[in-house]
Amino acid sequence: MENESALQRLQHIELDMFKEIVKICDRHGLTYYLSAGTFLGAVRHKGFIPWDDDMDMRMPRPDYEKLIRYLHKELPEPYIVRHFIHDHTVHRYFARVENTKVKLKRTHTVNEQITNAWIDIFPLDGMPDNRILAKLRKIHLLYRKMWMQISVFDEIVDVKKKRPWQERVIVFLATHTPLQKMVSWEKCWRKLDRALKAYPLEKSRYYMNFMSAYKFKDIIPKSIYGKGAMYPFEDTSFNGPEDYDGFLKILYGDYMKLPPVETRDKHMLDKSSLEILE
Repeated sequence: MENESALQRLQHIELDMFKEIVKICDRHGLTYYLSAGTFLGAVRHKGFIPWDDDMDMRMPRPDYEKLIRYLHKELPEPYIVRHFIHDHTVHRYFARVENTKVKLKRTHTVNEQITNAWIDIFPLDGMPDNRILAKLRKIHLLYRKMWMQISVFDEIVDVKKKRPWQERVIVFLATHTPLQKMVSWEKCWRKLDRALKAYPLEKSRYYMNFMSAYKFKDIIPKSIYGKGAMYPFEDTSFNGPEDYDGFLKILYGDYMKLPPVETRDKHMLDKSSLEILE
């Protein structure tokens, strides 16, 4: 451990956190899946993508909401779960488990942040099969998400990210007008929450991870997830979508090809700022 880099230390810390969350899922029979880059790492590297600095999981909405309740009661110290419904200081939609003894600096937002090491947990929601209804649902969700992001713009929006012109206009308005101060973040977020839950998951043939970085590309048939399968990850194994090839091709295309070096640090973490409190 003495020769580990700061990134490797952080990865070990996150792996321990992830194992604790999975223990609680298994204890209560909750379904979870490795998510996005964490799943890509499991398939391509049998563990972390070498430059990755976080871990994610995704869960069907009913299990997601049960897990949040169990996490509040069963997480050991120094871990905590933070979610906007239970904690009004949280300006993020999805749930996050944090290690309060591990601090990091984030530099991608308007206001530089000191944050705890974290694991993100995303809910999976439904989408209609009908194209017209699906289009209307997408428009409604995008509208709600826009106001959610404006309401806490300085804290959550990555101002350094390359965006299509429509998003650049919104970013410009949010940074040059008092829009953020004119809206209630709590009302905006609760409206988005209701909109996401509006289409029953049991009626859908798809799982939609709306808060994913991949937006509507991350609407994937339930048949690809299946009941899941176990995938090696570092010194253990975790559950992921059953059809790994179908899942990863939807999100990444040629997923075995490594991305350009300049695109690999997605969270803009200052790794040298890693601080472990005793």
